[in-house]
Amino acid sequence: MEITIEILTNDDLLMLQVLLEKCSDYLTFQDEEPVKLSEAQDLFKARPDGVVDKDKVIFGIFNDQKQLVGVFDLIKSFSGQRTLSLGLMLIDPVSRRQGIGNKAYNLLEEWAIYKQFNKVRLGVLFGNEKGLRFWKSMGYTSTEEVRTQMRPNLSKQVMVFEKSIGVSDTK
Repeated sequence: MEITIEILTNDDLLMLQVLLEKCSDYLTFQDEEPVKLSEAQDLFKARPDGVVDKDKVIFGIFNDQKQLVGVFDLIKSFSGQRTLSLGLMLIDPVSRRQGIGNKAYNLLEEWAIYKQFNKVRLGVLFGNEKGLRFWKSMGYTSTEEVRTQMRPNLSKQVMVFEKSIGVSDTK
């Protein structure tokens, strides 16, 4: 199966909202509430304090029929100058367990290396055993950091993982 990733824009809000509603199993677990009607719009707006629009990237994951089957939410250089922070990766439940996540992540990593990032960091929610297995299988290792989710009023904590990619900064 052919997979592509493309940067999404506000023109893609409706398509993204449909995907996010299909992924309500994970989003309800993450947010501790049902998926909102503004979920796609909120995803475009969500960013840590001090992060500007140009440093926020949302990639759509498309199958060979050009259907949106997943999404990556990224922040450039938030945790370090050449570090990409992966805030969210979702795959449509119907498309899971078909290798789409692996293929899409490999494309994302190629893009990140092309853009000269040398590390990717992400958080895995406690209790997300499938996500934990996936990220470990992709070569991520624990930093031993535990953090509370960035959004207010959420009780879940995340384990921070990272992976070095591309060329190292060491001289």
